[in-house]
Amino acid sequence: MCGGVGFSIKNIPDDELVKYYSPELLDRLKDKGRIESFFWYKDAVLPVKAKNDKRVQLKIWGNKMDDIKLPKTGWAKEESLAAGKWDYLHPESVDIAADSGYEKKVWFDLPEGTKGILVKKGGEERVYMITRQASEEYGKETGHDREPLGIKNNFRK
Repeated sequence: MCGGVGFSIKNIPDDELVKYYSPELLDRLKDKGRIESFFWYKDAVLPVKAKNDKRVQLKIWGNKMDDIKLPKTGWAKEESLAAGKWDYLHPESVDIAADSGYEKKVWFDLPEGTKGILVKKGGEERVYMITRQASEEYGKETGHDREPLGIKNNFRK
């Protein structure tokens, strides 16, 4: 899988950042120039670009709540999408503008970002990261059988 992502703050408009980060935290993130978001965070976000939109927006990553009627996960299997299992949610394909991913204490490069789907239901909107069967190297490095699309085999511990 990919339990975390890293991305540059410079391409995120301020009106997006203030939706999710306090002024104090935002100052620290701007000094660092980078945001790291992990699925297990309460309000984990992913930086996304819709197909016909050059603007990067922050969207809540998946669903961890029982009372929200969306899949309770942060990931969508590539083969599940191809089989139509997400069709009832009318998923919109989005680009996730992250430059690195994180899984089990291992960071890896996503030089072209990765792919996701944006779904909406009952006034809620969420992004799910698309995954595929992991390469042998990814499985060895992270212990996971799924990987995000677009990974490059540059692992750092």
